[in-house]
Amino acid sequence: MKRFAIMAALSLMLFGFASQASAQYLKEVPDLKGKTIIGGNFGFGMSGNALSLSIAPQVGYRIFNPWEVGVRGIYDLTCYFDKVYGNEYGHYFGVAPYTNFQVYKGLFLHAEDEVMYGFSRWNHETVASRWYNSVFVGGGYRQYSYDGSSIYIMVLYNLSWGAIQSSNWDTPYGSPIALRVGYCFCF
Repeated sequence: MKRFAIMAALSLMLFGFASQASAQYLKEVPDLKGKTIIGGNFGFGMSGNALSLSIAPQVGYRIFNPWEVGVRGIYDLTCYFDKVYGNEYGHYFGVAPYTNFQVYKGLFLHAEDEVMYGFSRWNHETVASRWYNSVFVGGGYRQYSYDGSSIYIMVLYNLSWGAIQSSNWDTPYGSPIALRVGYCFCF
C-alpha cells in the first residue's frame, strides 16, 4: 500500500507539472470538432527478476460532447526469470467495452467491463489457462491540448477483486486499485 501511495503521489506531481502550472483552476474544455477517439496507454516495469509489459489501445466514439463509449484492446505480459527452476511467462489478451462521462471541465467518471483470456507457460509448456473478468469504476481528469487531443489520468476500483466467484471467472490483478495514464486523439 505504501508503494502504491508513493507511485500515485509521484504520478500526480508529474501530471501537475505537465498541465502548464495552472493548478488554481480547471481550464475550459475546447470545442471538440471530432467524435472519434483513438488512443490508449502503454506500461512497462521491472522489479528484481520480474518484467511486466502492458499495451492497451482504445477506440471510442463521442455520442454527444460529455458522453463517450468505446472499446479497449488489452495485452499484458508478465515474466519471472529463475535460473534454477526455469522461467514463467503469463500472457493475457482481452477486450474491455467502456463508457465515460465528463462531469466538469475535464473531470470524468469511467466504467468498463474487461474480459481477458490468460495462460501461463513454464519452461515452454502451458501449465494453466483460464478466462478472467474485471469490472472497473472510477474517475479521472483529461488535460486537453489546442487540437482536441488529450492526456488523461484515471484512478479505478476493480469491483471483481476479492469477490467470491466461480473458478472460471476471476481477476488477474493483485490489487483492487488501478492507476492509468494515457493519450487520446480526437478526429
